Amino acid sequence: MSVLPKVENQTELIDLNLFDQEDNIERAVRTLKVLAHPARLKIVCLLQFGEHSVQSLEKQTGVAQATLSQHLSVLKDRGVVMSRRDGHFMFYRLSSDDMRDLFQVIRRVFCD
Repeated sequence: MSVLPKVENQTELIDLNLFDQEDNIERAVRTLKVLAHPARLKIVCLLQFGEHSVQSLEKQTGVAQATLSQHLSVLKDRGVVMSRRDGHFMFYRLSSDDMRDLFQVIRRVFCD
């Protein structure tokens, strides 16, 4: 658990220099926006436990394959998931441990 710096008054917040964090803030906003869809949250929920084929994701989420492919494409474009092909099958997994950690926090806050 991280410890935030003690702030005595509101003017000290400026000293945290959020202006230097603009790129990071924009990246966070893009990632959180892409997760703000029920189907994409279902997908990421399943992928936090490991790699899944498109067919497996379709069966477990109830999302039709065409729609599922569109959501997976958005998640991949935003760097949330990665894919690999094995013969005729596509498999997806979370792109990093950071993405898994992020979703675990979301799950803990909203689902536990």
